[in-house]
Amino acid sequence: MRYLVLTFLLFSSTSWAGCNNIACYGVGKDVLTRTYLASSGNIYIGAPVGKENLKCDLYSGEYMTLKMNHLLSREIYSTILTGIAAQKQLQIRIVENSPECEIDYVTMTP
Repeated sequence: MRYLVLTFLLFSSTSWAGCNNIACYGVGKDVLTRTYLASSGNIYIGAPVGKENLKCDLYSGEYMTLKMNHLLSREIYSTILTGIAAQKQLQIRIVENSPECEIDYVTMTP
């Protein structure tokens, strides 16, 4: 029983972060490596481990792009910041085959 509990703790969802072909996911700060706010108004989110799985072209080879003209750009960025601060499960969904790995939407699980 003790080994079962230790195994569960080792592989709990809080320790997983990564990307598949359409999204990056993880808990809080694990879902991104860095944030870069550009003078263009775009926000660049550093993709975590597994970024090579994303089906898009990462900006500078490492960033997903939240475009300033996205209708919900403020809300998406706010959700990302809230998820980081509260250590919630986040999923950042991208637009497939987009030239700068454009962020489509974000989900946060309480």
